[in-house]
Amino acid sequence: MKRLLQAAGIAAMLGLVVVLVVAVENSRSKDAFVKSVAAGRLPAAPAFDLPALTGPDRVRLADYRGKIVVVNFWASWCGPCEDEAPLLAAMAAEQQKVGVVFIGIDTNDVVDDARVFVKRFGLGYAQAHDVDGSEKDRYGVTGFPETFVIDRRGRAVEWFPGQIDATGLRAAIAKANAA
Repeated sequence: MKRLLQAAGIAAMLGLVVVLVVAVENSRSKDAFVKSVAAGRLPAAPAFDLPALTGPDRVRLADYRGKIVVVNFWASWCGPCEDEAPLLAAMAAEQQKVGVVFIGIDTNDVVDDARVFVKRFGLGYAQAHDVDGSEKDRYGVTGFPETFVIDRRGRAVEWFPGQIDATGLRAAIAKANAA
């Protein structure tokens, strides 16, 4: 009986070690993309195909290949997201004139609240809903808002963890244009 208890204890400890190793590996893979962008490596942006917040359509990154794309992860309950929403609306209108596309990805949120947010701030660009947070995780997003600028070849050239500002976003768009 004593040996059986010892074996069970050892098995339990080994199980915990395996769980810990898997958790560490998953956290590494979740932030690999943002680390690569931050290091200036121009990694391919993870593709996404998400339901649109309004209507039956879907929002797919692949549909915008050949264009510079600004992808903004947000949530309606996020204070900094509210603060930057008017700037994003204005920048999207300004940059649309030169062919830059903006996509908002609402995550960890109630769809009806997100729709109210979009209407309240006049976010006239494509808005998607990341139902289970899987796209947020693939991009390595750990807080809101976070924004990525993607060049015409589908590579991420800039990452903004936190609120954006017009000067930084314009510089990132110029960088994507030159890439």
